[in-house]
Amino acid sequence: MPWTTPKTDFAPGNVLTAAQMNAIGENLNAIGGAWTAYTPTWTNITVGNGTQDSAYLNAGKLYLVRIKLTFGSTTSVSGLPEFTLPNSATYEGSYSVFTPVGLATFYDDSAGAGRAGTITPATTTTRARILINTADTTYVGFAAISSTAPWTWTTSDRIEAQFMFEAA
Repeated sequence: MPWTTPKTDFAPGNVLTAAQMNAIGENLNAIGGAWTAYTPTWTNITVGNGTQDSAYLNAGKLYLVRIKLTFGSTTSVSGLPEFTLPNSATYEGSYSVFTPVGLATFYDDSAGAGRAGTITPATTTTRARILINTADTTYVGFAAISSTAPWTWTTSDRIEAQFMFEAA
C-alpha cells in the first residue's frame, strides 16, 4: 500500500474530509501491514545454492529491513559484504559509513556459536555493509568479515540482520 503525504496545514475549525481520513487510515495500515519480499544483490558474497529470506516495510521515507542468508555448499565470502537496499532506495545524505543503522548476527551452525555485527551504509548510498563487532581492551569497534572471519563459513551458517534507515 503506497504511503501518502498527510495533510499538515490544519487550522481551527477545519473539518477532515472522508478522503483525508481514509489516507490517514491507509498510512497507519502501511506501518503495520505486510512486509514486501526482496532479494538483495550481494558484493563479495557468492550466494550460490544458499537461500535468502529478506523483506522490508516502507512507510514514507522510513524503511525497516530484515536480511537472512543461509549458506549452501557453494556460498562463499570473498571480502567485506555489501548488499543492495530494497526498492531501489538510497540513504538520506547525512549518513556516513560509520553510522550504525542496525544489528547483524553471524551463526556458525556446526559449532552452535554466534557473533554480533553491525549494519552501516556502504560507500555508495544504494548499499549497506555488514561488519563484525570487535573489541580491544577499551572500546568496541568494527572489522570486515571474510572467508575465515569470524570463522570459516560452511553449509547452514547464517547471516541475519535487521536495520532501519531514512531514504533520500
